[in-house]
Amino acid sequence: MNYKNTIPLITHTCLLAIILIGFSLRTYNLTYHSIWFDESVSIRWAKESVPRILDVSLNLVEDRLPPLYYLLLKFWGTLVGLSEWSVRYPSVIFGVLLIPIMYKIGSRLFNSEVGLVTAMLTACNPFLIWYSQEARMYSLAVCLASLAVLCFIYAMPNKSGVHCPSTSKGRGWGGVLAWIGFGLASLAGLYTHLYTGFLLPALLIWLLITPRYFKKVWLSFGLTMGTVSFLFFPLAIANWRFSGESSSANPLIGMGERAFRLLEAFVMWKGNLSSDMRTFILGMVGIFVIIGIMIVIRHAYNRLIILLLITPFIIASILLIRSDLAFYGERYFIIMVPWMLLLVAVGITTVSKQLKTISRYAHLPFIVSFIMVMLIPLPGQWHVSSAKEAWRQTTAYLTSHAHADESIFIHPEWVRFPYQYYADYMNTPGKTYAAFFAVDENTELDAPLNGVVKNHPVVWLIQSHTELSDPDLRVENWFAERYPLVTELYPPGIKLKGYAPGYQYEQLPYHAIPTNITFSEGLHVIGYEIDSTLLIPHEDLFHPPSNWIHVTLYWTADLNTPDIFPYVHLIDNFGAVWGASLERGNDSFHFYPPSRWQAGQIIRHDVDVNLNPNAPPSNYNLVVGIDDVKQKLIDIILCKK
Repeated sequence: MNYKNTIPLITHTCLLAIILIGFSLRTYNLTYHSIWFDESVSIRWAKESVPRILDVSLNLVEDRLPPLYYLLLKFWGTLVGLSEWSVRYPSVIFGVLLIPIMYKIGSRLFNSEVGLVTAMLTACNPFLIWYSQEARMYSLAVCLASLAVLCFIYAMPNKSGVHCPSTSKGRGWGGVLAWIGFGLASLAGLYTHLYTGFLLPALLIWLLITPRYFKKVWLSFGLTMGTVSFLFFPLAIANWRFSGESSSANPLIGMGERAFRLLEAFVMWKGNLSSDMRTFILGMVGIFVIIGIMIVIRHAYNRLIILLLITPFIIASILLIRSDLAFYGERYFIIMVPWMLLLVAVGITTVSKQLKTISRYAHLPFIVSFIMVMLIPLPGQWHVSSAKEAWRQTTAYLTSHAHADESIFIHPEWVRFPYQYYADYMNTPGKTYAAFFAVDENTELDAPLNGVVKNHPVVWLIQSHTELSDPDLRVENWFAERYPLVTELYPPGIKLKGYAPGYQYEQLPYHAIPTNITFSEGLHVIGYEIDSTLLIPHEDLFHPPSNWIHVTLYWTADLNTPDIFPYVHLIDNFGAVWGASLERGNDSFHFYPPSRWQAGQIIRHDVDVNLNPNAPPSNYNLVVGIDDVKQKLIDIILCKK
C-alpha cells in the first residue's frame, strides 16, 4: 500500500477513536446527578405547546433564553420520553459532534496533527463534558457556534493553496453553500443562546484587519450577516429590554479576576484538587496557550483564533455597563473553550515538532502525558460535592418518610418544578403546596401558611434559592416560631426541614410502634418510630460527614411532672457512646414542657441521633435516657458503606 495513502486512513481511524472516547466520557454516569432547577425548566417547556414556547422565549418574559433548544427537546421528548437519561442525551450528541468540528477547524487552519490534538482535548475537557451531560442549551450553543466558524473558514478564498482548497472560483467548499451554512449556524446559535453571537464581531474584526480577504468576501459576508441580523432583530430587542431591568457595573473592576475564573473553570471544572495540583495544571495550560498565541499571531489568517477567544470576554465586559448579569455564570462563555483548546493544541504540536528531531516517536509520550494531565480534574464531576441540587434524593427521602396526611411546602414556588418531576413518578405521599414567588417585610404570611398547615400533623418545608427570594428566611422563621422541629437535612442546593403542628395527640398514631418505658420523674414512652435498623455511620449527602438516626418518641406524663429533657444515645455492649441526640432548643419539650401536659395527652418528640462517622460495623443499643438513667429502646445495626 502506498504510504501517502495510509496517512488519511490512520488519521481518520484516530479521529474515530477520539470520537468514541468523547462519547464514552459523555455517557458515563449520565444520570449520576439529580435533575436540578435549570434542567427542570427545560423539561417544563418541553412539555408545553409550540406556540407557548415561542411566545415565552421570543418575548423573554417568563424565560430569559431563546426557544430553539426547547423546541428540539420537545421534539426529542415526543419520540423517546423525558426521563433523566433521555433529556440529557441530546446534549451528549451535540457534545460529541463538536469533536469532529474542532478537528476540521484545526486541520484547515494548520494540519491534521493539530486537528487531532484539538479533537482529543475537546473530547476530554471537563467543562465541555459537564455541559454535555446537562439538559440545557449550552452544548448545542457551542456546537452551533463552532460550526458557524467552520463554515466561515470554508467560505474564505484560498490562502496560497495551503489550508483552504480552492475551486475554479477561488472559493472553498462550494462558496455559496459555505455562506448558507455559516448563516444558518449563526442564526440557530443566536436562537439557542445569545452569547453565541459574541463570536460574530470577532469574524468581522478579522476581516477588517485582513483587507485582502475582506475585499473578496465583504459582499457575501454583509449579505449573510444582514439576513441573520434581520431575522434575529425581534429577539435582540426583547433581550435589550430585559437587560435594562438589572443594575449596571464597572467593566474594569475585577476584569482580571473574571478572566482567571473563566480559565480555571475551562480547565479544571469541578476538579477536587489540591492547590498545588491546580497551580501546576493551570500553569502548564497557560504556557501552551502562550506558545500557541506566539505561533498564530505571526500569520494573519490564524489570528482569527485569538479574536474568537478574547472577543466574547471583551463584549461581555462592555455589557456590564448595561447589566451586571453579563457575567452571571461561566457556562455562558462555553463558546470560548474550543478556541482556548485550539491554542493549546498549537502549543503542544509546536513542542512536539522539536521532540521529533530527537526521535520519530518521541513526541507521542509527551502528547499522551499532557492529555492524561488534562483528565485529572474529571473524576470530580461525579462526586457529591459537585451536585447542584439533589432533588432526586430529597424527593426519595420524602417518599419514604412522609405520610399521606402530611403536607409538603416548596419555597419559593418557582423551584417546584424539579420536585414535581420526581414526585410524579415516585408517587410521593402528602399534599404539595407552593405559595410565594418572593418574600419581604410586606408579604402577608399568616393566611397562606395557615392554609398549608390546616390539619396536617407535619409540614415538610423544602427551600432552595432563598438567597434570591427570601434572604431573611421569613417563611422558615414563621414555622420555627410556631411549631417544634421534626428534623433538618441539607442536601446540595436544598434545605429540608420538617415541622410538627400536630405534635399533641389524643391517641397513639397508627404508624407508631407501641412500647412501655417509664421513668421515675413521671415520664412514659408509649410508642416510637425509627427510620432504619441498618445504617452506615458515614454520610455524604444530607449532612456530611456523619449520618443521623431519626427517632420519633411518643410521651405521656403524670401530673406535676417537672420540666426535664430526655436524650437518646447509641451505645455498644460496653457502654461506649457512638451516637448522641442533637440538642435543639426548638423540639417539642421546649415548645410545650412536661409541666404543662394534660393527663392522657400524648406528645410527639423528634430526635436526631448524630452518629460517630468512625463507628465500627456492629450491633448497638439505642437507648432513651433522663439524667443517668438509660432504658433500651431497640437494637441498631451499623454496617460499612
